[in-house]
Amino acid sequence: MKKTLALILSLFLACISCEMLMKRAYSQSESYDQSSPPDLLKDFSALRSRVKKNPRDVPALNSLGIIYARAGKLDEAINLWKLAMSVDPTYVHLYNNLGSALKQQKRYDQARLIFRTGLVYSNSYWIYYNLGLLEREDGNTAKAAEAFQQCLAQSPEFQPALKQLSELGYHVQLPKKQGGEPLSIGSYKPPTDIGAQTHYNERLIGTQTSKGIPPSTYGGKTKPYSVPDGVKALSVDDCIEIINGFKPSQEEKFIALTFDDGPHRTNTPELLEILKKEGAKATFFVVGNRAEAFPELVGKISEEGHDIGNHSWDHRSLVKSTPNEALESIRKTNDLISGITGKPCEIVRPPYGATNRQLKNLFRQEEWHEILWDVDSRDWESKTPEAILWRVMKTISPGSIVLMHDIHSHAASVLPIIIKAFKKSGYEFITITEMIKRKRAHIMKPDMPIHPIASTAAELN
Repeated sequence: MKKTLALILSLFLACISCEMLMKRAYSQSESYDQSSPPDLLKDFSALRSRVKKNPRDVPALNSLGIIYARAGKLDEAINLWKLAMSVDPTYVHLYNNLGSALKQQKRYDQARLIFRTGLVYSNSYWIYYNLGLLEREDGNTAKAAEAFQQCLAQSPEFQPALKQLSELGYHVQLPKKQGGEPLSIGSYKPPTDIGAQTHYNERLIGTQTSKGIPPSTYGGKTKPYSVPDGVKALSVDDCIEIINGFKPSQEEKFIALTFDDGPHRTNTPELLEILKKEGAKATFFVVGNRAEAFPELVGKISEEGHDIGNHSWDHRSLVKSTPNEALESIRKTNDLISGITGKPCEIVRPPYGATNRQLKNLFRQEEWHEILWDVDSRDWESKTPEAILWRVMKTISPGSIVLMHDIHSHAASVLPIIIKAFKKSGYEFITITEMIKRKRAHIMKPDMPIHPIASTAAELN
C-alpha cells in the first residue's frame, strides 16, 4: 500500500511539468481556435482530481496515462497503466495501451507478455490486432499473420487486420461498401420565410489562399447570427408552433442530431442519458485523440445504437494539411473507432466543416461519406441555452442535420425541448447512416443538399 501511494505521489509531482508541455504544444499550433478547443487541459485537471479522490478509479487512470503519453511522458504513463492493471486486471484497454507503449520503446518481449496476458482475461480482437502489429514490427511475419487471423476470427470485417494480412501477401477480400458513390451531405441553405417565422442562416464569406488552393466550399469566415438581446426562452409549445409552419411529406419528417469534438468525460454521458430517455438516436463525430483517452465512452455510444463518425485525429484543418497528412489523420481515427466498436467507420466530418475539391477527391477515393450540416447551433460561442435554442429553431427544417458539440455543456439544456417538440409533431431522430440508407432508397426530399462527392472543379460550382 505504501509503495502504491508513493507511486501516486511521484506521478503527481510531475503534473505541473506535464501541463506546461501540453500548454506549449497547443500554443504553438495555429490550427486550433476557440470555436473548437481541444479541452484536454481541463480533462487533465479533472482526471487528476478523480484519481486523488479515488486511486482505484481505473478509467481515470487509463485516460490520465494517455494524456501523459501524449505529452511525451511515456514512462509515467506506463506506471499509471501498471497501477490501474493491479487494481482491475480485466480492463482491456489497459493491455492495448501498455503493450503499445512498450512496443514504442522497443521492449518487444515485455509488450508481447502484456498482450498475451490480456488475452487470458479477454479474447479481444483489438489485443490480437496489436499483438500482430508487434510481431510484424519485430520481424515475425508468420506470428503476425496468425495474430491477425485470430483477430478476424473474433471480428471478420475488421478492416485494419484485413489490410495488414493483404500487405503480408495473404489473399483477402476486403468488404464491399454498400452500393453507389460516396456522398457529400449537408450545406447551408439560403434564408427562407416559413409563415411568420423568419429563418436566419449564416452568410459564408469565401476565402482564397495565396497558394491558389481552391477555396473551401464550406467553413470560411462567417458572419455571426443576429440574435436579439434578451431572446425569449422558447418552450416546447413555442417550438411546435414553428414546426407547424413546415409542410413536409411523411418521408421528410426526420431530424439528424450530430455532436462534434467529443467524447467528453461528463457532457457525453449526460447527452446519452437524455437521448435514451427521449427515445432519439444521434451521430457523434469524435476526435481521435479524445476517443483514445475515453474509449469506454466511444463503446457506450455505439452500444446504445448511435452512429460514430470521424472528426479527424486532432482537429487540425484538413484543407491546410497535405493529402498524406489528411489521409493519416482520418485512417488513424478510423482504425481506433473500429478497434473500440468492431464496426467500420465510413462517415467523416472535416474539422470546421472546411473542405475543397482536393479533400473531396480524397474522400471519394477512400469511399468515405463527407458529412457537413445545415443547422449550426453555435453552442461554442453562446453564453445561454436560450440563444442556442433560438438559433436552432430559426434555421431548422424537415430533414435538417443539426450541429452541436458535446465538449460544451449547453447542448444538454436545449436537447430535451428540441426532441420533445419534433416528436410531438410526428418527426423521428435518425443517425447519419440511416439518412444515407434513405438517400439510397430515394425517399429523401429532392431539395436536400445531398450529392455524390464532386471530382472536378466544374462539379463544385
